[in-house]
Amino acid sequence: QFPELKVDESFNTAFWGQIIEIRIATSKQLERLRTAGSIGSSLDAEVDLFCGAALYENLLLLEDELRFVLITSGAHIHKDAGHNEDDHHLSLENGDEVWIRVSVSEYDKCTRCWHHQPSVGSNDEHPELCGRCVENVEGSGEVRHYA
Repeated sequence: QFPELKVDESFNTAFWGQIIEIRIATSKQLERLRTAGSIGSSLDAEVDLFCGAALYENLLLLEDELRFVLITSGAHIHKDAGHNEDDHHLSLENGDEVWIRVSVSEYDKCTRCWHHQPSVGSNDEHPELCGRCVENVEGSGEVRHYA
């Protein structure tokens, strides 16, 4: 069954253009971790994005599915404050700014989806799976709207 996608005027070409710019820049930062031997794949990492209020609100539209778009185990959005000089700075085409921090995930890896999640090991019947995979295997399946 295909997911029912949430579509409204917020998800326009400009929105997806910003997402693609962020994804490309994030992928380059992940490659630096991979080259250094810190990660094997992008799913071994998490991303923190620090941005202004307008971009922050746009990124929030994707909810938890931003991590699927970025192909990472976690994607966390923060308003401007909190970035540091080691974070990668990106000026988007529209002038918005974002700072990208990539790091190795601290969570265990799900043997089904390979995402590192805090819920891995929380189900006694499937200790090797994350909560999302348990829902997909035993429940009615996950609901995704964007990615």
